[in-house]
Amino acid sequence: MLRRFLLDPDRSGLFYLLLFIALVTAALFVDHAFDAHYAVIGSVASFLGLFTAFQSWKAAHEASRNADQALNQMQQMTRETQALAHSNHLIDQQIRQAVATISDATRELHKGYRPVLAEVAEFLQKAAGSEYLAVLTDTAAIGTFFLACQPGPAPRELHALTDRIHALLLERVRDSREFYLACLADEGEPDGAREGNRLFAQFVQPAWQHLRPGEPLPEPTWEEHRRRHGATLRQVQETFALFSDHAAQKAAGVEPLLPLSALPLQLFLRVDAEAAEPFRALVIFVGQYNLNRLSDARAMHTADPELVRTFLSMFESIAGLEGHAGYQQLRQQWPL
Repeated sequence: MLRRFLLDPDRSGLFYLLLFIALVTAALFVDHAFDAHYAVIGSVASFLGLFTAFQSWKAAHEASRNADQALNQMQQMTRETQALAHSNHLIDQQIRQAVATISDATRELHKGYRPVLAEVAEFLQKAAGSEYLAVLTDTAAIGTFFLACQPGPAPRELHALTDRIHALLLERVRDSREFYLACLADEGEPDGAREGNRLFAQFVQPAWQHLRPGEPLPEPTWEEHRRRHGATLRQVQETFALFSDHAAQKAAGVEPLLPLSALPLQLFLRVDAEAAEPFRALVIFVGQYNLNRLSDARAMHTADPELVRTFLSMFESIAGLEGHAGYQQLRQQWPL
């Protein structure tokens, strides 16, 4: 304990100062009492020398301590970075496992991509005049890329089904009080790098590889779907702006189109207090984590208010609406 005190200049500084003064005083006393050949100026010089040495030692000690603190902070930052990377990996794996688990638990519900598309059309049909309608999907041109992936000509009834979904989607844009369509972003392609495009990398390419294994995706097929996707987005935007009454949503500055960076699953959500089932959700368990199950897609309906609210919260989080001030204003005006 004494050793730690004597070697710590922050704690023992006053002690050494008093010790130096005592030594000088003793030297002066000896000089005066015994008339020794020890001048006063020598005592003062000795004191100053000792004091300077002490200050140098204290400064070196402080620099060493600061260096140790900086090193510890760097090591802590390194550990936190490694923990964050590990955590992100674990979260990604947990999402994959959760999507697969939920999907496996719904085998008795709607199964197969064509029946799921039929359920999408029925959901949009029954959602007429909704107070709130939100769609979270891979592409705005719902179902059309599945037609392009068919080995041969797609059946006419499948074409009719996707056309009906497209028409119903625009009808819901017109008659819903609030409308939101969130789908994978179709960014530009610098230097022709398609892999940087989220729509291509997270939906088009993996879906093609699953449905047409071993065949490279033709560039015209990708460009055709990209045009369909873009045309649907423009139609939704124009319908929202020109052919519908969304005064509150427009005043709040909340756009109907929401680009996505990730798509764990697909959601069709409706809230309408005047409907027989005020809360309604169609959940499709196909997203970027399990596109290998596209042809074996599974979906479920639910009208349970708490469960639908849970999916609404998920939609708001994935689509980036949680931090939107205008959207929060709408929620205060019309709580869900």
